[in-house]
Amino acid sequence: MARGADIKTPEGIASFTADLFEARERENGGKSYGFTILFPKTTDLAALKQVVVTVCKDEWGEKAVQMLNDGLIKSPFLDGDGKQGISTKTGERHPGYAGKTFIRCTSGDKYRPKVVNRQVLPVTEVADIPSGSRVSAVVNPYTWEHKTNGKGVTFGVSLVQVVKKAEGDEILGGGGGPAPEKYFEAIADEGDAPAETKTGAGAKGFFG
Repeated sequence: MARGADIKTPEGIASFTADLFEARERENGGKSYGFTILFPKTTDLAALKQVVVTVCKDEWGEKAVQMLNDGLIKSPFLDGDGKQGISTKTGERHPGYAGKTFIRCTSGDKYRPKVVNRQVLPVTEVADIPSGSRVSAVVNPYTWEHKTNGKGVTFGVSLVQVVKKAEGDEILGGGGGPAPEKYFEAIADEGDAPAETKTGAGAKGFFG
């Protein structure tokens, strides 16, 4: 396995952020931390693509460029509009993936990525980086080869910075629901609640 240089990603949108704090089971066994970064298809990913080419050459030589072009080496750059953006569990496209290119980033279960805020202070709870948050990350490409799954490149991740925490409708997957202020206005306090609600009967107290 060849490991490429660390590189900072362009700003993107984070998905599956819970896996940054709790390692999950992998399909091929073991556990890993990680998350996914979504980029609008207009984002310049040339620097990320160059480090992928470099690490592939380190592993497989000059022929790696043609192998990447021919799909003989699985690219880490995935199409949110293609089948890769569809959930294998629900058969539906993941929220926010349409119109995006995305990369999956992983880290071994002994190496939880560091997550920091705009002031570079530690973020320790997923509530402070819900899916849909804008982030940048320090990643590195590494090669792999499986007997049945062929050859490929994946990005490792060591550091994530929250640029803007997602709130309300920005949260992917419905987490947190819509922003209350979008639908409700503050209601002035007009005194005690109706007596019916104080009995513990709740809604039943209104309807007999």
